[in-house]
Amino acid sequence: MTFKLCLLVIINLIIQIESAEYDLEFLAVVFRHGDRAPDNGREQYPNDPYKYYEFFPEGHGGLTNRGKKREFDLGIYLRNRYNDFLGETCVPKKIMARSTEYDRAKMSLQLVMSALYPPKGDQVWNKNLIWQPIAFTYQPGDIDILMIPEECPKFLEELNRVKELPEVKKQVNKMRPFMQKLTLLSGKIINTTTDIYDMYHNLMAEYVMGLKLPSWTEGIFPKGALWDGITLDYKITHYNEKLRRLNGGMFVRHFTDIMTNIINNKTHNAPKINLLSGHETNVASLLNTLGVFEPHVPPYSSAVIIELLRNQTDYFVGIRHYLGIPPKSVEKQIPGCAVPCPFNDFMRIMKNVIPSDDDKICIKGVSPYRAVINKADSE
Repeated sequence: MTFKLCLLVIINLIIQIESAEYDLEFLAVVFRHGDRAPDNGREQYPNDPYKYYEFFPEGHGGLTNRGKKREFDLGIYLRNRYNDFLGETCVPKKIMARSTEYDRAKMSLQLVMSALYPPKGDQVWNKNLIWQPIAFTYQPGDIDILMIPEECPKFLEELNRVKELPEVKKQVNKMRPFMQKLTLLSGKIINTTTDIYDMYHNLMAEYVMGLKLPSWTEGIFPKGALWDGITLDYKITHYNEKLRRLNGGMFVRHFTDIMTNIINNKTHNAPKINLLSGHETNVASLLNTLGVFEPHVPPYSSAVIIELLRNQTDYFVGIRHYLGIPPKSVEKQIPGCAVPCPFNDFMRIMKNVIPSDDDKICIKGVSPYRAVINKADSE
């Protein structure tokens, strides 16, 4: 009888734990832009059969119709999942939206917001257009430390040091025969994993547009040696705590500053949702910094969703990875923490990858990649 009573008590406790309700206090979403046309910068290679294409009307690097739909679908997903929290009325001060300087990221952000906040009731201003403008911000790339931190001298200095480590050089040298082969096939000198990274993204942009790829890509793309090279590049750029702190750590600092203010009741005007529209580097760096990255190339419209949750006694952090392709999300567990992760535990685990004020000091040099893009945009 005593055993049965204890068993019932245990079962009841388990049910209570599993059914524990959390109130959502804050939501942050870092996402990649939608499908795009091939860029005209460092991704191009001499033997590309489409190197003279103008990709009208989108233009080089422009968001395609498929990419627009994919971003709109992300907004629909967020609306369906967080409808009760967001509410139906668009309250500008409760929405913090930011993009990188790239047009495809700005447009992607607008598409997500248009799906999130279609006008209803008094906010309908044109019955023939179910859309309303929502403000967002961006910073020029040469001063954007939050979303383009990988151009900061401190990061680049540490990355160059890591690339000279014997164990890293050994991994890269294993790919030398493939790099030499790819150089001959593409007509472009392929000497680093970053060169492979650029090649992969060029081919992926053409692939999703339905363009026929050169026959030599068979067996090496999208899986194969090119995949091995780009995933190695991700590994190198997030090789240690310092690189993760100076890259994806900028997001973690950004979010946790907001969360801390909410928890301490330091602001009554805290946003409900923070949308950050960027690139696969942003998604990969944040997943890596959180310790939940699995080798992959973040697809178009993929996202990291960070939730600040509260129950009757404490605050928690929840992490979801929106896959983009397909349009669904999976819950992620921070290593060494429960799901959801108690906020204080989260801060303890993230301690070494949250940048200090000194870490955030960054005076960038000239970016050859952005210089090419900006020049093309002005022509």
